[in-house]
Amino acid sequence: MRQWQLGLGMGVALALGGCARPYDMQMPTSFRAYDESRPLKGITPDGVMLKVRTVDNYPKGSLEFWTEAMSEHLVRQGYALSSKRCFKTASSLAGCRLDFLLPHGSQDWVLSETVFVDADNIHLVEAAGPYDRFSKFDQELQQALLTFKLSG
Repeated sequence: MRQWQLGLGMGVALALGGCARPYDMQMPTSFRAYDESRPLKGITPDGVMLKVRTVDNYPKGSLEFWTEAMSEHLVRQGYALSSKRCFKTASSLAGCRLDFLLPHGSQDWVLSETVFVDADNIHLVEAAGPYDRFSKFDQELQQALLTFKLSG
């Protein structure tokens, strides 16, 4: 059941449209791209995963609205909010990073959801892995988030 909930947490958004990525972000140094498809996807040698997705901003909401909605939804699903960090990227785009903990077997897992919102889209940078592995890449992930920018 918890494995399904972790998958649900990573699957908060639904579908992608169009051909080109509406964003750009440098992959954290320790991550390697593993899929050349439209969403940016990466993984570390020990299995910490990273994915960027874009979904419609519908119903229209602000960064604050979607950050609060995501937090409330995941907490109701059994995740524990461990930190919230709002920041501006190098291109002055506002974003909020929410880190959640969830017991998964004998390990605690981290699910990190970073939210960026523009008029038409919600951009989600999602990273997950066992706490002990994830924590080694926390600063790298945060530095990569600072490079997130909208295309076009």
